[in-house]
Amino acid sequence: MIQGIVTEDLEAWVDLAIAGDEQPAVGFSALVDTGFSGCLTLPQAVLEKFHAKPMFQVNVTLADGSEIVADLFELTVLWDGQPLTIEVDAAETEPLIGMALLAGHDLQMRVVPDGEVTITPIPQ
Repeated sequence: MIQGIVTEDLEAWVDLAIAGDEQPAVGFSALVDTGFSGCLTLPQAVLEKFHAKPMFQVNVTLADGSEIVADLFELTVLWDGQPLTIEVDAAETEPLIGMALLAGHDLQMRVVPDGEVTITPIPQ
C-alpha cells in the first residue's frame, strides 16, 4: 500500500522513490493527477541526474488545451516497495502521478486537509 496526504489546498500527495542502479534510491513527493493519462512526470534535471536517456518525443496536451512536445524516458521507481520500470514524461512542473501508473489499483482519498490518501493493488 502507498500512503499519502491531502494538503490544505486539497491536493493529494504521495511519496515515491527512484531506484538507482549505481546509487541509493532517491525519494520525492508526487501529486496525484487523475487528469493525466501517463505514468509520471519529473523535471528534466532529475532525469539527467539518473542518466536517463530519452526514448522518443511525444505530443502532450496540457490541462489548458495547449500542446507541447515532451521527451519520454524510461526509469525505475519503487512502487509499493517493488521496483517498476515505467515511462516518465519530462515536465518542468511538480512531479505528477498519472492514471497509467494507477491502473490496477484502488485510489482512496479523504478530501479534507490532512486527509489520508491510499493506493492499493486490486486483488487478482
